[in-house]
Amino acid sequence: MFNDFRMAAALLVAAASLCAWHPAHAQAGGEPARQSLTVSLGMVEDTRRDAADSPLAYSGNGPGARMDYDRVREGNRFHLSLTAGGSTLTPSGAVPQADIPLEEAFGLYALEAGMEWRLRGGPARGGDVAIGVEFGATVTVARHLFAGQDISQQDFDLGVATLAPTARWTRRLGAGQLAAALAVPLLAWVDHPYADVRYAKQLMSVRFAPLSQFHQANGELSYAFRPESRTGITASYRIGMLELDGLEPVRRVSQSFSVGVVRRFGAL
Repeated sequence: MFNDFRMAAALLVAAASLCAWHPAHAQAGGEPARQSLTVSLGMVEDTRRDAADSPLAYSGNGPGARMDYDRVREGNRFHLSLTAGGSTLTPSGAVPQADIPLEEAFGLYALEAGMEWRLRGGPARGGDVAIGVEFGATVTVARHLFAGQDISQQDFDLGVATLAPTARWTRRLGAGQLAAALAVPLLAWVDHPYADVRYAKQLMSVRFAPLSQFHQANGELSYAFRPESRTGITASYRIGMLELDGLEPVRRVSQSFSVGVVRRFGAL
């Protein structure tokens, strides 16, 4: 089943890429493409509770990195991003038992790819609005560290793949461009083993998670300084919320702030 899922994910990304490049052939004499590559570094703060590994909620922070590629032509935008981060989390409250892990090493790895289409006819002073679709894949690994136990470490993971409608608003503000974006997945597939993933035989048991069980929303607010220049700076604030109901429920809220260096290519 995982091979089918992996193939479907690859087809979705490939389809998004084809959609992004198609206008270049269909309208060769139109507006030239604008491309940009952004590398960002920042801090991530996480609060999470996963009943598969502990009855307690954990919170903490750590560094994060992100790489974004954007291609804009004739009002259509293709975007691809890769994210990685690591945090040290500790129990949010008192630890009632000796066998409860005292610390988590929490890692996150994510890929997002999507296409947006700008809505025409709106007031120019109010900014531009675009709607689109986005495929996302996220893997989080929680390494629980125990003190004075025979088992000093246990690893748990959560894999999520989603398909979400998106909305994005941009407006020129001062010397830069302000943007706000929101993605709310409507389709989700989940891999959530209920045991130490170093030994669990049920790894990669992907299942479909209906809206009655899975809820997620991701938002972003960013400001790009001097977007007409070849090299620039962008600052971004992101917040994400995830809720998975089932035999072992998951609750997670994360926020991050990052600053990135942007290199732009093609038309400006």
